Amino acid sequence: MKKVIFVVVICAFFVFCLQGLWMSSMYSAYVNQSIEAIEKAMETSIGKEMSYRVKERPFKDPKNPKVVYRYAEDMTPEEKKSLKGDTLKLNETSQKNIGNNLREIILQIQQDALIEQKKYLRLNILDSIFQAELHREKVAAKYRILIYDKDTAVINQTGMLDTTHQATADTRFFPIGTKGLQFVQVKADIGLSAFLREMLYILIASVVMVVVILGCVVYLMVTIRKKDLLFKQREANVNGTVHDLKAPLNGIITLLGFLRNKQTDASVQTLMDGTVRQAKNLVSDIESLLVTARRDRQQLHLQKKRTDLVQLVAQARESLSSQYIGKLHCIRMECEEPEMMAEVDALYVTNVLRNLMENALKYSDDGVEIIVRLRKEASRMCLEVEDNGWGIERKYHKRIFDQFFQVPNDHEVRRRGYGVGLAFAYYIMEAHGGSIRVKSEPGKGSTFTCVFPMK
Repeated sequence: MKKVIFVVVICAFFVFCLQGLWMSSMYSAYVNQSIEAIEKAMETSIGKEMSYRVKERPFKDPKNPKVVYRYAEDMTPEEKKSLKGDTLKLNETSQKNIGNNLREIILQIQQDALIEQKKYLRLNILDSIFQAELHREKVAAKYRILIYDKDTAVINQTGMLDTTHQATADTRFFPIGTKGLQFVQVKADIGLSAFLREMLYILIASVVMVVVILGCVVYLMVTIRKKDLLFKQREANVNGTVHDLKAPLNGIITLLGFLRNKQTDASVQTLMDGTVRQAKNLVSDIESLLVTARRDRQQLHLQKKRTDLVQLVAQARESLSSQYIGKLHCIRMECEEPEMMAEVDALYVTNVLRNLMENALKYSDDGVEIIVRLRKEASRMCLEVEDNGWGIERKYHKRIFDQFFQVPNDHEVRRRGYGVGLAFAYYIMEAHGGSIRVKSEPGKGSTFTCVFPMK
């Protein structure tokens, strides 16, 4: 649980870090957008201020000159030689930031004409127009307008921004005329408070969402912790109770064995032998249940010794044949040699055999045929349990080895299992350094193959 809490804290930290990065990115985008709006407002303001100077006093030229433009490629050589005006190249003017199109260049030429008539830029008028344009663009920022000469020295300035204040952003230089004699620039302080005001609802929503998610995670963790403690207590009680059942069963087995030796009636002896076998099977089932339940918390200690697998198969077959005497079946063994020796834990391997063979009997119709094969392959020994029962769909092949999983089917099983046998078999084979696999199709039976390493 401590690991889970640590992971949740780390995830929450990363969520807040990601939110901080997102806010930083959004603020950068906000600053860029504001600068674009400020540049647009200044460009418009410069044009309006120039119109004000033009209307203030008309040109004194008696000829009332007009601005006429023609593209060079549309002119004849004679017309080019007769030109008395200025010749401008659009590419060069764009590179010098004088104008990007013909309209802007014409405006700059008009600026040249006004400067020649000593109608210089009115900074106070430009400032008032710029304020109105900023209000129209809905830009809230402190600014300062600076006018530079051709050597980029400040010759005039105005604005509400303190000259000692470090501005957060600067606009590009706006040339006044084509001669490069004057430039206008705006230094703006795009405050974080304005950005936060615009993002207030989004910030509140995101913080609330993160808090709600963390609250849900904490609630789930607390609930899971309580359920986990309750489950562990219940599991310990159940395991203890199941384990305690072995002692009286072993006592019953011992007592029946003693009474059996005192009996002279053959029918009573047979009945006692069957009862002892049933009690031993029940003890094996209890052991399988305990081993499987403790798999994740307690390592299994095997008591390996050299054992004849043929004998183990015979014992399991005899036990199941007497147990399922009321069901028509046939269990036969195919073996290459009379003895197949391997280093195994006889008790656990016998339980694995019983589980596989009993499943074949339970999940099949009357007349089922079970074949147990033993063979050697290189440095390993294979034990196969094949039947012609109901079979298992391919989608369940991996899940059947999970604890308490049972394959759903429409057949009425006389004695249902607990979903423990195959999980126990998988665990025992894994503990022996071997493996177990299944090959099965519905209606064609199943084949379980256990592989034991041979040392």
